[in-house]
Amino acid sequence: MTLIKICKQSLLFVWYFLRLPSYKFHKFPLKNKFNGTAHVLVNGPSLRDTLKDYDSGKIKIDDNSFFVNLSALDSHFLQIKPKHYCLSDPMFYQDYLPKKDAIRKVYDIFNNDVDWDMYLYLCFPTEKEYDKLEQYAGLTNSHVKIIRMNRKTCASLVPAWRNKLYASGYFMPEDGTIANTAIYLALLEGYKEIRLYGADHNYFLEFAVNDNNELCSLDSHFYDKAKPVMKPFKNTCVNEDRAFRVHEFFYIMYVMFQSHDLLQQFSQYLGAHILNCTPGSMIDSYDRIKEYKNELPII
Repeated sequence: MTLIKICKQSLLFVWYFLRLPSYKFHKFPLKNKFNGTAHVLVNGPSLRDTLKDYDSGKIKIDDNSFFVNLSALDSHFLQIKPKHYCLSDPMFYQDYLPKKDAIRKVYDIFNNDVDWDMYLYLCFPTEKEYDKLEQYAGLTNSHVKIIRMNRKTCASLVPAWRNKLYASGYFMPEDGTIANTAIYLALLEGYKEIRLYGADHNYFLEFAVNDNNELCSLDSHFYDKAKPVMKPFKNTCVNEDRAFRVHEFFYIMYVMFQSHDLLQQFSQYLGAHILNCTPGSMIDSYDRIKEYKNELPII
């Protein structure tokens, strides 16, 4: 690297640092503490079939698993007893009315039903948000061990610098969705194969604009009991009664898919392998499991 490029990268790093929403850093306690295969189960509709295959013995998923968001509401949470659970959505620390009861139930399950040691990872930009969630959740179960992450990004640095910062645990790819965060954690903790399930990411098939010019979403998940219906896609970050604008949605998609590309590069840096086991997934960053045929939907 030339001196000019080193200077440019140094200035870019300073720019990232000055823009941080919080200057507090948390030492990550589980760096390289695990090995083997991790199973990242995110909540897309396809996970329903994956769990049927698990029930029938066609696939094996053990406790080296990452569950996310509201997946504790499904009975498989208590069957698999995952070591890892991730939260990064602001709806988990405030009264977000559409999902308030479900969120409260998740915390009740954590307090009353988790009888194994489980790491609960929180991924937010500021210390205020961490404090709010811990107070809102009211978790008292000693089996649930809370770990605060460093949601600090450095995506534009050259790969050599960026991946070293990711490996330190003090910076990470952007949390485009909770799937990105769970994959990053699995890599940071030392797992050498990460199998990704339920990451449909086919949002483009589930969004539309209604007659009121509101962006609407099906917001479908594997645990849904009723058929999802189109509803305005609201901003849970501020709990405001306004749907996202279309350009805001596409920017979120850009951040999310770019984050998957950065995670793939990070996995190569670590000598790890991410395998997308989600049929029909829109993610183009990782190798796909060969048993699934990625058939394009008919539109």
